[in-house]
Amino acid sequence: MTRVDLVLVHGAFHGPWCFDVVRPLLYERGIAAIAPELPLDSLAGDVAVVREELDALDGPTVLLGHSYGGTVVTWAGEHPAVRSLVYLTAGVPDIGEGIGSGPPRELAIPTPAGFVPGSGGAISVEASAAAGLFYSDADPAFASAWAARLRPTRFVAGEVVPQAAWRSRPSDYVLCQDDAVLPAATQRWLADRAGSRVWELPGGHSPFLARPAALADALVAIVRARVPAT
Repeated sequence: MTRVDLVLVHGAFHGPWCFDVVRPLLYERGIAAIAPELPLDSLAGDVAVVREELDALDGPTVLLGHSYGGTVVTWAGEHPAVRSLVYLTAGVPDIGEGIGSGPPRELAIPTPAGFVPGSGGAISVEASAAAGLFYSDADPAFASAWAARLRPTRFVAGEVVPQAAWRSRPSDYVLCQDDAVLPAATQRWLADRAGSRVWELPGGHSPFLARPAALADALVAIVRARVPAT
């Protein structure tokens, strides 16, 4: 079995490529990280992929979810290999809640302009809108290239999490102060409900691309605090 300090679960529309910049920075600091690719066809299917990755690990490990990935790790995080959770500007549902549910009406997670519904429940993001939503504080040339890599995500109506790993595992929440997708006040409410330790970063929804060094510093501190070195 393989020892991995950190498992990085990407959000909707993305792939493991979104962690390609931050993973070498983590490795330089002694943190081994992997990033599975979610099929993005259903919540249950994505959870199954993460669990399969965890089955191959010699834990304990820290499980991180970004954005929609927070819902995935909330369900998958009950795996015995998982020591703790990290929510990176992410949804944090409770038992019986689904994607985007939980916060009160005044803090409800919005559906931004630029999201385009397709067949079978699939949703895409217009490239022209994606750069501003996801990469608002990144170099525009890079943001356009990243936006071109996004793919549709299928959200199955009625899917909810049957368990909430933050109820049995400690958690950290990396809050992005200028996020255009998930407002800071909503992030703070989610972190508070889960009892998460909060780490704040400036900037938008994708710090792994826009400010990878700052994110790596936070993740190194989190992992070292949660998983003893061997």
